[in-house]
Amino acid sequence: MGKIAFLYPGQGSQKVGMGRQLLRVDPELFNQYVVYSNTIADAPIAHLSLEGPAEILNQTNIAQPAIFAYSLALTEYAHRHGLYPDMVAGHSLGEYTAAVVSGALSFHDGLYLVSQRGKLMYAIQQEQPGAMAAILGLSVSALGQLCSIVSQEHFVTITNVNSPKQLVVSGTEPGVEEIIDIVRSQPGTRALRLTAGGAFHSSLMLPAQQAMSHIMQEIDWQNAHIPLVANVNGQPMTQAHKIRQELLEQITNPVQWVATIETLIASGCDTFIELGSSQVLTKLVRIIAPEVQAYAADTPEKIVELAQKQLVLETTVV
Repeated sequence: MGKIAFLYPGQGSQKVGMGRQLLRVDPELFNQYVVYSNTIADAPIAHLSLEGPAEILNQTNIAQPAIFAYSLALTEYAHRHGLYPDMVAGHSLGEYTAAVVSGALSFHDGLYLVSQRGKLMYAIQQEQPGAMAAILGLSVSALGQLCSIVSQEHFVTITNVNSPKQLVVSGTEPGVEEIIDIVRSQPGTRALRLTAGGAFHSSLMLPAQQAMSHIMQEIDWQNAHIPLVANVNGQPMTQAHKIRQELLEQITNPVQWVATIETLIASGCDTFIELGSSQVLTKLVRIIAPEVQAYAADTPEKIVELAQKQLVLETTVV
């Protein structure tokens, strides 16, 4: 059998009601992770996750700790049912979740970092509103050329390489809007404005990165016992200082998700399990590598189903 990779989603994967089934089947686990996050995040994360409203849950300072806590609660539930990863990766915010699962960070320290990250990025959004858009049907080089032309007046840059068919740009409002207009004028292409109101993974997030550099010095980092594949360069990491640097650099650098998945596959992973409240990464993996198995474990029920399926596979190997 091949290796198992756990994947962790980023901002945008949150939805009102995430955690309801977990609260019903294992209230102790829900309290241990989601309710506990209320204090560290200084916000009613548990209530907002369960009841909303969506416009508050979607705020960067709320969404990031909410997604982080729920993903880790699902991971613990998976562990209790015999599912463990050989490698881990996370998309943007999800890389912090993956760092905890790898053993590089404690849950408490990871939650503190994510809460601070969310607050800092939210503050930049309020002071200097930016925008993001998904672009379909253009190559990285073609979109990069468009960004260079538009940026002569209004900054915009590629910030996510999610699949060969899906890229994301971020930047100033005028810059992103101009890219959207240009892309929509070309046959066979699509552009979709994203709800995230910030120029994430670009140089406009530099103030957040600088502040996080100081905050990260307060944290006790450990070498990972499970390899974590980096967003920025798609390379596996276990050394504490490299993981710390990666989590800092990714704030202003593009997410190279295609490279991340390709590295996991080259390392022997053929089963991918997304732990969070969405199926976004699962769908991307199926586009990048249709030959592998990708599953969305977004509820305890699905985790139980996956655990049973994995047990059958393990007992039938010859």
